[in-house]
Amino acid sequence: MYASRTTQFIVGIFALLGIAALAILSLSLGKLSLLPTPGYTLYASFDNISGLKTGDQVQLDGVQIGKVTHIGLKDMRARVALRVNEGVEIDQDAIAAIKTSGIIGDKYISIALGPSEKILNNGDTIRQTESAFVLEDAIGQLINNSGSGGGDKDKAKDKSADSATAQKPAKPEK
Repeated sequence: MYASRTTQFIVGIFALLGIAALAILSLSLGKLSLLPTPGYTLYASFDNISGLKTGDQVQLDGVQIGKVTHIGLKDMRARVALRVNEGVEIDQDAIAAIKTSGIIGDKYISIALGPSEKILNNGDTIRQTESAFVLEDAIGQLINNSGSGGGDKDKAKDKSADSATAQKPAKPEK
């Protein structure tokens, strides 16, 4: 009727192994790590980081070299903390740009190296940045420009037609 102590012990071990496997699987699927990868932190300030969030990738030539660890405000600009993997060297003339994977995909920070030989250290700031391209803003500007532009052209044509008729000498009546 009752299971022996050996059977209970084996079932307990399998239950613990199952729980550990589920924990490891959920951490890997959630892209979380218990221990931070060795590396260093760089900072970059942007005018607009629309859509960027903590945990997004930092890439160099399309290869992931780190993650965004913190986003905050400093001097009324968005300040982003980048955790760069150990062994990756970023120079002081590097450019950090916010890019989008695909048309409406996730945002990431792309690093383009510069010609400088001076390497940034932990806590340094990337000086040259390019803010995020916001598709909605571009579409809004396009709509506003085309909407007001068409009306102005028609008004300009009407004014030129009025001025042309006003300048013609009147024909004498017979």
